[in-house]
Amino acid sequence: MSPQHSDGWRPGVNLREVRGSGLVPGRLFRSGDLTALTVHDADRLVAEHGLRTVVDLRSEGELARYGPPYTLLRAGVRWVRAPLTGHPGTAIEAPRPTDAQRAEYLDAILRDSAPWCWPRLGAALAGCLHEPTLVSCHFGKDRTGVVVASLLAVAGVSEEETAADFAAGADDLLDKAHRFEDTRVRYGHTPEDFRLRLATDPGPLRLWLAAVGRRHQGLPEALLARGVSGGDLAAIRAALRADGGPEQGSEQRRTTEKGAHR
Repeated sequence: MSPQHSDGWRPGVNLREVRGSGLVPGRLFRSGDLTALTVHDADRLVAEHGLRTVVDLRSEGELARYGPPYTLLRAGVRWVRAPLTGHPGTAIEAPRPTDAQRAEYLDAILRDSAPWCWPRLGAALAGCLHEPTLVSCHFGKDRTGVVVASLLAVAGVSEEETAADFAAGADDLLDKAHRFEDTRVRYGHTPEDFRLRLATDPGPLRLWLAAVGRRHQGLPEALLARGVSGGDLAAIRAALRADGGPEQGSEQRRTTEKGAHR
C-alpha cells in the first residue's frame, strides 16, 4: 500500500506500507493522525491488509487533545500505547529549521526521550510485529520516522531504502495539511512556514543516521544503549525479515547476539 492506493483510496494521513529489501510484505505500516481514519478506512485496513495492532507514539497531552483511534478500535484493532516523550523540541523552534536542526531533533527523539520510552517501545514492537502492525504519531513523520528507521536498521535494510521511505510521505502530508490547522495556529506558524515544516526531505534523516553511526556503530547499537533488550531486537528482526532474520551485517548480528545475552 502506498499513499496513493491503486483504486484512489488514500486512507488517513501519511499512511503507507513500509517496504524494504528482505522485509515480510504487508507486515509494517506507518501513519500520522490516527483520528483521520474513517470507519471505511479502518474496516478496509483490517479486511484487505490484516491490520491487527496499532502502536501509538503520541504523548498523553496529544491523546487528551485528539483522542483515541476510535475507528480502529471499532474494527477490532489492538491499540498499544508506547509514547515517545520527554525529548526537547528546541532544535526545531525556528520558523524554518535547517537540515542540521531537523537532524538534531530526530537525534533528540532517540537520545533524550524519557528513559522508560525505548525499552517499553521495544518490548511492545517485539510482541506485535509477527502480525501486521501500524506505527503512528501526530504527523507520522519524526517520531514515527525514527522508529521506522530503527526497525529497518534492525532488519538489515539499507540506509538508502530507509531514506526513501522517510521521503515517501511528503505529498500526502502536504495534501492534507488542513488536518493540522490547529497545530499550525497553536505554534504561530505562517501557512507557508508550516508547509515547509511538513516536508520529509531525506537530507535530515541521512545527517541523523551519520550522527548515530559516529556515536554508536549504528541504530541497533544505539537501541541497546537506550535500554532495548537484545532479545527484543532479535524478535523484531525475525518478525520483519522474510527469511526469519539470519541475513544482516556481521557487525549488527554480533551486536544483537551480544545484547541478547545481557
